[in-house]
Amino acid sequence: MTDSLDFTAPAAPPRPQPPAAPPSASPLARLQAKLANLDLSTMPRVSPVASRLAAMGPDDLESSKEFCALIEQEPICVARLIGLANSVAYGAPGKKFNNLEQAVLRIGLERAAQIAFGMLCGQAINKGLSPQWREFLWMHAIAVSHGASLIANKVNPQERANAYLAGMIYDIGTLVIECLQPGTLDLLLQTAENRGLKLGRVENAMLGKARKVVTHSLLERWSLPSEIVTGIAERDPAAIDTNSLSAILGLADEMARSGTVLGAVYADTPAPFVLDSIVVEEYSPQFTALVSCGEADLETIAERLSGQVQMLRSTAQSFADVA
Repeated sequence: MTDSLDFTAPAAPPRPQPPAAPPSASPLARLQAKLANLDLSTMPRVSPVASRLAAMGPDDLESSKEFCALIEQEPICVARLIGLANSVAYGAPGKKFNNLEQAVLRIGLERAAQIAFGMLCGQAINKGLSPQWREFLWMHAIAVSHGASLIANKVNPQERANAYLAGMIYDIGTLVIECLQPGTLDLLLQTAENRGLKLGRVENAMLGKARKVVTHSLLERWSLPSEIVTGIAERDPAAIDTNSLSAILGLADEMARSGTVLGAVYADTPAPFVLDSIVVEEYSPQFTALVSCGEADLETIAERLSGQVQMLRSTAQSFADVA
């Protein structure tokens, strides 16, 4: 698959479109042709509030009142934050929170701001996803988010806040491709199952270049900080610096697909898909070499992550709900 369009320069003369795959071509060949012709003019827009939240560092939020005044512009997000504060993950037994400021105090100001950002991004794309994929991908995204924060705290603490924020939308390019080209993820999972491969490997091979273009174009359109855009979009280990945001996210992505984490997430609830083609048995050496974290440390982080299942589920559900 080749990148044949420069989506960042709409004023430039249009380039010739790649020919569509013939009807007799394999499903994967037809998918490649469609990915090369994605109409990015139909990409979703996000609330300006999300862009403002992404640009805020932890020190920029001076008070919960200031944050609440900003979030009250998005009533659906307000309701979901209150619901999350009352969930098993956060709620105190016998006590219900009925206003936003109480909910924010319970969740924590920094975390509430990060979660609100993810919720607003979810609102922009959820209606284009099937219930099964919406559930699975947001569950995975929240696991990446928490895992990236824990890894960053170990190897590069100054990236901790960005790691959590970026982790929540690490799959955004894949999500948007599925919205623009429904059925893509079903085809990739079926291909992984038929060929005895892992979904992540098939996804990287088939979506890699298109996903990078979509991610850059979308997140720049959403006015997100450049370091977050690059951290999410860059997946090539050869182009990633040691302990950088991209390296942390790449390893957290594999950790979120590990048997330790997925086994805990779906230990007492049915998985939306057969997990054999999804679970990663071991982390790739390319990413472990890029993060200064020993095997024992990674195992400890994965175990800690697997112990946060209730929080992961509650947060993912608040992202996956369709308004």
